Amino acid sequence: KSVTYDKQRNDTILKVEFHSQFWQYYNQRCNEYSFQFDGQECTQPAPIVNSLHKYSSSNSHTIAPPGEVSGFCNATSRGPLQSGPLSISVHITNPCSSGGTSYTGKLYAGKVTSYILVEEYCP
Repeated sequence: KSVTYDKQRNDTILKVEFHSQFWQYYNQRCNEYSFQFDGQECTQPAPIVNSLHKYSSSNSHTIAPPGEVSGFCNATSRGPLQSGPLSISVHITNPCSSGGTSYTGKLYAGKVTSYILVEEYCP
């Protein structure tokens, strides 16, 4: 999931939120869901990450709790977030290397809904 946001000023901080369902199928044990800005994780004030962990002795066990990733960002390893178009995306990684399938999305009235909210705050 990604959006393009037109950042208005160089001296602002972004608040980002991602709301969805975090699906894990089969023997998936843990996932991390993180925001990236033009392909880079936030470094200031900190990375924006949430995780989901489960244990099941059954390979067919599926979970799909509602999930949220949210936080503030004003810089990545490339430096401060500058004004102009900015690609903001949510990435799913599997730090446990447990295989399985993971994705996001809510099924509501026959449609999958997830959203990214971006707000820009002045200092």
